[in-house]
Amino acid sequence: MVNFELAQPSWLFLLALLPLWWLWVRPRSTSGLMVGRAAEADGLALRHWLGRTVEALPYWLRGAAVACLIVALAQPQLVRTYQEPVTEGVGIVLAVDLSTSMWAEDMADRTTRLDVAKETLQRFLASRTDDIGLVSFAGEALTRLPLTSDGYVTRAAVDALEVGLLIDGTDVAGAIAAGGALLRDSPHRAKVLILVTDGAHNRAGLLPTLAARAAAAYGVRIYSVAIGTEEAAGVGSANMETVLTQAATITGGRYFRATDVAALDEIYAEIDRLTEPSEQFVDRIEITPVGLWPLLVAMVLLLLGAGLRGSRWGVIP
Repeated sequence: MVNFELAQPSWLFLLALLPLWWLWVRPRSTSGLMVGRAAEADGLALRHWLGRTVEALPYWLRGAAVACLIVALAQPQLVRTYQEPVTEGVGIVLAVDLSTSMWAEDMADRTTRLDVAKETLQRFLASRTDDIGLVSFAGEALTRLPLTSDGYVTRAAVDALEVGLLIDGTDVAGAIAAGGALLRDSPHRAKVLILVTDGAHNRAGLLPTLAARAAAAYGVRIYSVAIGTEEAAGVGSANMETVLTQAATITGGRYFRATDVAALDEIYAEIDRLTEPSEQFVDRIEITPVGLWPLLVAMVLLLLGAGLRGSRWGVIP
């Protein structure tokens, strides 16, 4: 929709002075010049209404030019408002467990859990163009990569993850806290923490449920992914499932369990569907100044008035 607006409409009050200007400059009866009447003079003369119109027309043209200049001072502009579709990305933080239990080879032949987690994450990242950060954790949590849209840097950081970089243990609460801190000040409406672990929380201090509540306060959703077979997890499997389920539920996310590579790929495909970028419509305003046009019209009117005054029917002075 296009509207005509004035940026400085207060200048239009000068239009009220135009009648006073007209009273000042309007043609008045004068003694004139004594000329002889002859056939030549009759041929040049304009009579009746045509003569009066030609006599007053230069003044009207000048008045119209002044009005155009006043309109130009009011800064006329065309304002176009429209809605533009904008695809809003998702802020994603990957939290990957690097405890020594990630060396287990129960999800694929001669492949550790960590290698399976890294390979499936790489396939997940291949289709994403969002801002992605990385947190690694074991007995402590460490931010490996802040949010970035550089896919090459993200994939390289995931590929560089190795067991033994941190003290051993499983600090799920620390991973949630670190991931939530990365997403806290991000401008994204959708904020997602993908937590990949194979063990139950076993560190003292902050509880995973409290960390999840803090993350939820900043709009972070947790998608927790437990990897490894239940037989390998042993008695800690139930505790791990409880903690991860609670963290996901508190934040409005989901809990997943993967016992092989295919299941893990399906989980990431589901997360990919759940975190699709949303299309928003943003109101845009486009302003086009058109003050040059009344200026050009004023110049044309002044030239016409000057030309008429310089003609053989011009008014003196």
